[in-house]
Amino acid sequence: MDSKLTSNRFPPRRHRLAIALSAGLLISAGAMTGCSDDRPQSAEKTPLGQQSAPSGSFATIEGGEVIARINGSPLYRENLEVVKENLGAEVPEERLVSRMVELRLLANRAREQGLDSDPRTQARVQNAIDNQLANAYLMNFMTEMEVSEADVDAAYEREMEALGEETQYRAMHILVEDEETARELIAELDEGADFGELAQEHSKDTGSGKAGGDLGWFSLDQMVEPFADAVGALEPGQRAENPVETRFGWHIVQLEETRPMPKPTLEQMRPELEDQVRRDAINDMIAELRESANVEILTSDVRSMVERDDNQTQADDETDAGEEDADGAGNAEDDADMGNLPAEPLKAMP
Repeated sequence: MDSKLTSNRFPPRRHRLAIALSAGLLISAGAMTGCSDDRPQSAEKTPLGQQSAPSGSFATIEGGEVIARINGSPLYRENLEVVKENLGAEVPEERLVSRMVELRLLANRAREQGLDSDPRTQARVQNAIDNQLANAYLMNFMTEMEVSEADVDAAYEREMEALGEETQYRAMHILVEDEETARELIAELDEGADFGELAQEHSKDTGSGKAGGDLGWFSLDQMVEPFADAVGALEPGQRAENPVETRFGWHIVQLEETRPMPKPTLEQMRPELEDQVRRDAINDMIAELRESANVEILTSDVRSMVERDDNQTQADDETDAGEEDADGAGNAEDDADMGNLPAEPLKAMP
């Protein structure tokens, strides 16, 4: 049994950069290699670096090293290196080259049968192109970005303000199976029995029981509600008059002392703060792109979806801000929100 009596609620979050760079488009989605309709000027570059092109006309990678030709179509070392990089595993090069040859042969057969003219196939290819280029831009943006000490200091101040003056509690408890036993032990305590000795002898929570029932320091949101409520209602040195029931059993609760929650130092938080600065810079950059863009939504159903998304994003931002002002916390799962992760929607595209 966990001596911390932890609840399902999440502890205060620390923002972490979550820029998901899509790397799995190669090989598995490598057949999406072109949108040609037999017009060379319509050929598009794909994640594998080749272009769809009519038979007999093949695009080149400028300065690339040709390592093979498949029915005249060049396969470059750059194609191979990109695949190796994105697989993230040691695979023999000869096996990769063999699979890439098969991939090219299948892609060329698809072109011969006109499958590259299918609108859904062309849409998948365009999504893959947008995905690759957008994430390349984000990578470049991150590489060139400099995080200043002033930015880190400001982020730290915001985190400390959001954290507020939270209180930590140090309490003792004895956990038993039923209310009758709990009340019998409370009667013994009222008669002068030692709390620690009773905890060692009777507590089902063997972790804290060995320490005389001591749970150490915790914040109330780390505990299940009935227990947290009981602790929060006590003064230091006070014991609850009645046992408290939780899903673990019946608790005899005694509050030892309280203290302000120790705040992490700037250096302890530096990696997370730098991540937050980068996240904010990316969000600002994307907001500027949207504000300066001429975007026309041409159908009413899509327009309504965009409006709903914008409204929901605004509402989520306001909710997050309110939660952070209240307790410096939020669910770590909030970081899966599309509005908070600039690159995540790109990763999710087919």
